[in-house]
Amino acid sequence: MSSSFLFIVFLLFQQYSSLHSPISEKDLVIFRSNLVTRLEQCTTWRTKYPKNVSRTLDHFLMNSKFDQFREAALELAVDSFPESVDCLDSCLDNIEKYKEYVKMGSRLTTKNSLSDLLDEDQIHQLHMLMDKTKRVDLVEKGLHQHLHGIPEKRRQKLLSEFFASKPYRVRRSTISRTIAREPTAFSPDMLLWQTPRHKNVILKQKREKSKNSPWDLMNTIGDQYYHLRKSIRVKYDSKFMKYCNESLLAIIGNDSFTQLEAMVQDSEQVEHIWNKYQQIIGYLKNEEDQLTAEHYGQFCRKIYRLLPIEQADLMSWLSPSQRFRIAEMIQDPDVNDSQVYEKLYEFFNKASGDAKDEADEVITLGCRKFIAHHLGDQLAEDIEDLRVAGGAGSSHHTAALLFVKHYEIAEAGELAHQKRIDESLSICKRIYLDYDGSCYCNGRSDSCDPKTFVCQNCTGGTVGYQCEKCPDDLRLDKSGNCSVALDLQCFCHNHASECIDGVCQECENNTVGDHCELCDVGYFGDPTKGRECTKCPCPKNGECSYNTVSNRIECNDCPKGHIGERCEDSESSYRPFTTEASTITLVDNQL
Repeated sequence: MSSSFLFIVFLLFQQYSSLHSPISEKDLVIFRSNLVTRLEQCTTWRTKYPKNVSRTLDHFLMNSKFDQFREAALELAVDSFPESVDCLDSCLDNIEKYKEYVKMGSRLTTKNSLSDLLDEDQIHQLHMLMDKTKRVDLVEKGLHQHLHGIPEKRRQKLLSEFFASKPYRVRRSTISRTIAREPTAFSPDMLLWQTPRHKNVILKQKREKSKNSPWDLMNTIGDQYYHLRKSIRVKYDSKFMKYCNESLLAIIGNDSFTQLEAMVQDSEQVEHIWNKYQQIIGYLKNEEDQLTAEHYGQFCRKIYRLLPIEQADLMSWLSPSQRFRIAEMIQDPDVNDSQVYEKLYEFFNKASGDAKDEADEVITLGCRKFIAHHLGDQLAEDIEDLRVAGGAGSSHHTAALLFVKHYEIAEAGELAHQKRIDESLSICKRIYLDYDGSCYCNGRSDSCDPKTFVCQNCTGGTVGYQCEKCPDDLRLDKSGNCSVALDLQCFCHNHASECIDGVCQECENNTVGDHCELCDVGYFGDPTKGRECTKCPCPKNGECSYNTVSNRIECNDCPKGHIGERCEDSESSYRPFTTEASTITLVDNQL
């Protein structure tokens, strides 16, 4: 027998042995994960293609259809990205090896536990998915994607192990304080929008240094900025955008930043953009870079307004027993959605003390964020202004305004996740707007549209959400009908007695406006209820506003050197967020 023949037999045996040598379930999961990572690195360009193309490739990859992924990617790469061809070809042997490992199936040697196969972050993310959606099928799909190649019976056992396990506590914030680099300092002119209330929150956090890192302070500032009115944000957006762009570019690089930028410009779903960012920072070489990038991402997604909105966010104030009761009702086929929301409203009304304050803050800020995210900043601000002003029928007016806009966009097919949006709308309608479904039509109708809550069949020729106005060429006469007559009704909320062409003259009681419906500068109150406006308790006739979270009147601007709700405290102990240890500034700290 020739030596060359023996050598060939030896090579074949070696190849067979390498493919059929015993491996554990953990070996298979790690091998697959490394293969996915390598294929992703070969095709970083795929997000530049239309969504249907990139999503098809992602589907192949996440479902371990590596042959189909490679063939489709090669077709795209040959002409446009030839440098990827060699990279994809180099994966062929490992794709074949993976297929051989999968064929081994039940012959996999060691049967590992779930904690051996997935890390704490992966298991925690699955628990978070379950907590937010209550959908077993989504968790099962996510788990199976991690465990492709393991036989179905074993996957089911591991799934049962997952549901029997307790959620991991999130440990990242503790780790990050010792490993992540400190953030680049803000320049003082980036924080001129902060009110005394904003500054008090930061000052309180700075006093609790043992509990709050510079990143915690930065995130609080991000939350404050996110909830500012659009008219204020537009003055500072360019500064914060530049800060975030330069911070992210410095740590993830130009190619990765360009990928994310393209996804934002293509209006990709927020969840997809964030998942891509997590994938990018996972490729960074050391943990310090990864954790620093994670923190910048958490802050900058608020600046870019890329926060996902979940129904569960609006229910985070519930106690464990209340959450359990709501979950029971949701799963009960004899309980309809309106009964669930009425129960939520009942829990909300029963809350008191700190629990009530927390519930009110979660609902108020959550609903404002939700409405701005799905229906636009301007609508969110209009609704908030009407809600705070109050007045007869205001809850009905704001609900109609919200739902009319919602259905306009929904019918145009511009809303994703329709069911989740409807659920959140119902919570906001009942608790945030305090609307119980009743009609307030100024005595001109007693029925409303069941979907939009707009008054129907208005009498006297009136129109509007609440039959409150006339068409443009008509005016309300003294009998309450729309008419072309000259004896126009004088509606001044009891703050004036004369009108010219329907405009009130010489408003009294510190009111202004065509109908004396607003308070003058330096005064607060609700003149639409016929009440006098009260002078703001602020120095130098300063303006004030109603804080919907604390239910208190606060000064909008304090004289230099003073902070506090009524400008009663000294500012000497407050400094805007700075990082003393940071030696890096952006454009000489003049962003």
